[in-house]
This record gives sequence, structure tokens and C-alpha cells, in this order.
Amino acid sequence: MNTQNPIKLRRPRDYAAAILAESSRERRKQLLERCPAEWRDQVREHVEANFDRVRAYRQHREERCKAAHQRPEAARRRTDPPAAIIDNRSEPEVGNRHLAALRAKCSGGAQ
Repeated sequence: MNTQNPIKLRRPRDYAAAILAESSRERRKQLLERCPAEWRDQVREHVEANFDRVRAYRQHREERCKAAHQRPEAARRRTDPPAAIIDNRSEPEVGNRHLAALRAKCSGGAQ
């Protein structure tokens, strides 16, 4: 049972708006057949002129709805293990050993 108030279709644009608002093709055909014969061509023109706009709007709404449900990646918690730290720095002992070898070569070669 339909509990909505019936829409009063008094003008060709009212019929076109009702047709464009329908999602099912069968119901759109029924509304067009229900339209007075002298208005059908004008209603058909209104529907054809605006159908692409309505379809683009529906697609836009679907994309917005999908985007609203997408969430960014959750932030790390303090209890999570730390991310792997790539430590490419050398150990100080190794560097000091190389520096000592270079100093020995420089001081030993000058004498």
C-alpha cells in the first residue's frame, strides 16, 4: 500500500518530472501512457532533454555515497609494535677503526 500523497500531474512538466523521478522502466512507461495524448510529445521532449542530467546526478550521488563509506587507514596505537626502523648507519667502533687506520697511514707515510 502506498502511503504517500498522490502527485497531482497538471502540466507536461509535472509528468516529465514524475517520469524522471521513477527508477523502473515499466513505471516510466505507465506514466507516459497515463499522460494525455496532446501532451505526450512535449513530455517526451522534456524527459529526453533532462534524462542525461538526471543520470549524471544519480551517478554523482552514488560516487559520493561510496566515498563517504571509504575510511582512511587507522592511525597506529601506542600498544602496536614499532614500525621497522631501517638503520643504515655504521657502528661507531667500525668507523673509529677505519679512521685510526687512515691516520696511521698518513702519519706513518710522512715520516
